[in-house]
Amino acid sequence: MEVKQEPHRANRFFSVSSMTEKISLLVKRFPIGISLVVGLAALFFAAVNSENDIPYQFWIFFSVGTFISVTATLFAEDFFDNLKTYGISLFVVLFWGVYCFLLPEDAQISKAIEIFVIGGTAFLSMLFISFLKKNKDRAFWNFATQTLFQMALACVFGMIIFGGLSLALLAINSLFNVLITGKMYGNLAVICFVLFSPIYFLANIPNKTEKQNNEISHTKVQKILTLYILTPVLAVYAVILYAYLLKIIVAWELPNGWVSWLVSVLSLGGLLVITILYPVCEQEKNRAASFISRWFGLLILPLLALMTIGILRRISDYGITINRGYILLLNIWFYGIYIYLFFSQSRRIQWILVSFAAVAFLASVSVWGVANVTQNSLTKEVSTVLNKQVSFKEARVIFAEMTQEEKGRMKSALEYLDRHFGKESVQPFFTDAVPDSYYWDFLSELGLGDDPDGKKESIAYYANSEKVWEISGYRTFTRIYNSGYGTTSDAERSHKKNIIEISVNGRSFSIPMREIALAYLATEEKLRNEQEWIVQGNDYAVLISRLHGDYYPEKDRIVIHSLDGYLLCK
Repeated sequence: MEVKQEPHRANRFFSVSSMTEKISLLVKRFPIGISLVVGLAALFFAAVNSENDIPYQFWIFFSVGTFISVTATLFAEDFFDNLKTYGISLFVVLFWGVYCFLLPEDAQISKAIEIFVIGGTAFLSMLFISFLKKNKDRAFWNFATQTLFQMALACVFGMIIFGGLSLALLAINSLFNVLITGKMYGNLAVICFVLFSPIYFLANIPNKTEKQNNEISHTKVQKILTLYILTPVLAVYAVILYAYLLKIIVAWELPNGWVSWLVSVLSLGGLLVITILYPVCEQEKNRAASFISRWFGLLILPLLALMTIGILRRISDYGITINRGYILLLNIWFYGIYIYLFFSQSRRIQWILVSFAAVAFLASVSVWGVANVTQNSLTKEVSTVLNKQVSFKEARVIFAEMTQEEKGRMKSALEYLDRHFGKESVQPFFTDAVPDSYYWDFLSELGLGDDPDGKKESIAYYANSEKVWEISGYRTFTRIYNSGYGTTSDAERSHKKNIIEISVNGRSFSIPMREIALAYLATEEKLRNEQEWIVQGNDYAVLISRLHGDYYPEKDRIVIHSLDGYLLCK
């Protein structure tokens, strides 16, 4: 009996008909997503070949819109036919377009965070949107790992093509003296990374049938990576943090604020290990893997408590910021997800991504977003001190009555508001116009500058390299060069005011700098480096070759940061 053999799949894969079929299926499945990718590429081509600025709203619409469209398609294709799926995807993208159209010209940090989180949520949703029902854990694992693998593969292929074609352009330039401009490389990058890589990725996302595959498998590399590399590293990390926990309990002191970052890394590492170990637990019933998946969450709870105390300490000492708000939220999420994984025995691992995306999204949009809460909290803190609109002079009087710690809090609050929410967030407190040069002028006007002694005048003297001094009457000399000379404060004896101390070969010299500083500042700026600056005493003279410092007129105080020159002794 004659058996007919099917053509080899490899031959079919590289045939024109198979490639045409794959492209046809891609366009049929993601027509709106492909359109957005092409639109994004057009923006990049325009940016490379034109000097005109493109409004950021267009970049946001096409880039984030691609993920939103693909997510909508992956969700809708499980319930509706192609036509209805297209309609749902188009509606979601149009809604996103309205959102982008209403974005302000200059987005503040709260809106920037909101846009970033929406994009991240749309990306993560691609991985789990089709698996929210029960008993979809295995299918979720297969789809998520395959999708991420194809994304990484698309990026690698894009880099290989870009590298190869870039070398070809370089060869043409070298061999045929053909001018290859930077724009050509830019256009090539757009073709490789903005067109080819996304389209390849979309073409290889598991289809409607493949993404329901429940047959999971794992490789030996996965097992070695998690059980013999990542787990021991996390164990060492956990031992160090537990040792620190015991230390602060014995010493009965509050934890260092940055311990929150360490615990966060450990917690995220634990979730990564639990996720990668999922197929090992399902297939092998491995005891070590099962123990880690079940009990890691309980073992880390004391460290999460340490993290909570560290965050609250930072907020109590220095006030709320956007970073601290998100770290606190992350800490609360760690509690929730690890407790859930314990009771579910780490079976529904897709809820790690689902819950993370949901919490991040809800915490970043609308008036209850972390950025808005931070701004309102800092505004309230300043309003408590300045209970009405005041002038800079009135504010200076109010701040002058505060302790240094309270001044520091006010300075930090005003700086943070200006840096992250713009000058308009600070202006409502004052009747005077807040200047653009915020940090130097404005804080000094309020008496909250870096220097508690008020406004300062800088001294920066560098002698001409060809300078020649004519000296007589001195027996010895030595080179002096140092930095960070401190001067005495007003609280010390008045006859030592504005004096620096220099010790050479067992002899000490008290060098008054006030006259030099005042003479330097009184000299016309262009002549300051042309004059000789010499401090003379009864038995010494200091020839200054370099002097850097500050003079505070309000307190008649000198701070010398560096002094180079020659000390001559009789």
